[in-house]
Amino acid sequence: MVGKKNYDSPQFDLGSIRYSLAHIGYTAAALAYRTPNYLELAIKILKDSIERMLNIKVWGYIDRYWKNVHTFPDPVCHENIMYSSHLLQLLTLYESLSGDFTYDMDGFDFIWDKDNDRITKIHYSTTKLAYAICYQMNEESSAGVSCEPEWVYTICQNHPHIGFKLYDIVRNKHALEDIPMFKEDRYFKMLYYRPTHTWIPYFAATGNDGWALAWMSSWFDHNETSNFIYSGGYIGDRMQFSKWLATSFYPIVEKQCSIEVTEKLNCTYLWFDNNFGTFLDTDNDGYFESYYYETNTMFSNWVTTNVLLSLLMGENGYNAREFLRNIYNTKFYQKFLDHEPEVLAVEYPLIRVSRAQYDSNRKQLLINFNTEKSMILSTKFEIKYPNLILNVSNITRDGFDSGFTMNQISNDGIRIEYYYSSMDKQETEFNILFY
Repeated sequence: MVGKKNYDSPQFDLGSIRYSLAHIGYTAAALAYRTPNYLELAIKILKDSIERMLNIKVWGYIDRYWKNVHTFPDPVCHENIMYSSHLLQLLTLYESLSGDFTYDMDGFDFIWDKDNDRITKIHYSTTKLAYAICYQMNEESSAGVSCEPEWVYTICQNHPHIGFKLYDIVRNKHALEDIPMFKEDRYFKMLYYRPTHTWIPYFAATGNDGWALAWMSSWFDHNETSNFIYSGGYIGDRMQFSKWLATSFYPIVEKQCSIEVTEKLNCTYLWFDNNFGTFLDTDNDGYFESYYYETNTMFSNWVTTNVLLSLLMGENGYNAREFLRNIYNTKFYQKFLDHEPEVLAVEYPLIRVSRAQYDSNRKQLLINFNTEKSMILSTKFEIKYPNLILNVSNITRDGFDSGFTMNQISNDGIRIEYYYSSMDKQETEFNILFY
């Protein structure tokens, strides 16, 4: 759910649509990590986020900053890391989940058709984008790329590094991931002004700290990341960070830096629920199928995705600490190259998948479905599997071999339709064994 007000904003500040779109995609990948044999929904969300990011409404602000630069209207080859880095991270996540390299092989276009300017089409690919960012990092003494003209922000530098790391992993190569976050003894701080090579030490904000720390552990050293939390320095309230947006990063940071749950974390979740929690009935049928944090600002989408991401990380502990790092060290689609079954064609949003996990030792696929719409009497889903090495042996639902029908729809696929015997039954589990 991306609000119209985000598109209608000038796209110069933190309410810009690129940030909401990007973080929706990042959280979709986290959903997929929780249901590794059901990637369909996350892949659709990521593709939708990418296509929206390529719309000129998202990046058309560049004429305000770089109209007189000779590369104009190319939005990614000169500065503007506040856009290009998020696009790269979304593209590499999409490749990792789907195994679809269309954006790299066929490429994509930035089409400039704003106002009365001549229509210009600029062709890119994932690789061309990655190397355009990489080139700028190599040329810059700070190893950073500017967001706004000449200003390099730490919060924007995590995302290209994450994109580089995943780019290499999905391609089984070692081309980009070793670019440092510092050069020539200039450790990367909050804000850097390129023309004078000057660090601005006082331009800080709690939101900046949260954003930077939330994503740094995905690619940077854990111990180094944790050290930032205990370092001193000015904490201000700048850069238009609202208290709800800044606070939404906190649970993500805590779970990566502390294996013990704190009272502050529980209070944070309660604060969001009590002040902003909103149930949504998007199709007006009298049932709330969604939950959302409505801040009555342009930050609602971003806040919601941040809090959801932290919840997907699970309870504080070593698994939560490694959660994001594992996502960005994983080639998701390898699971299906390794001959695992995949859940498809779920009737979302009527039905949601809370678990889809294959145990290769037991050759067992466990799937949990739930719905808030108790009037639904039947629904269906499909399982695709490598029929040369796997065949369906047995299917049970909630421990019984009844309450559903199964049809073979192809050599490597089955469709299961199941029925609700009780109007109040909203959760069900399928156990599918293979031999």
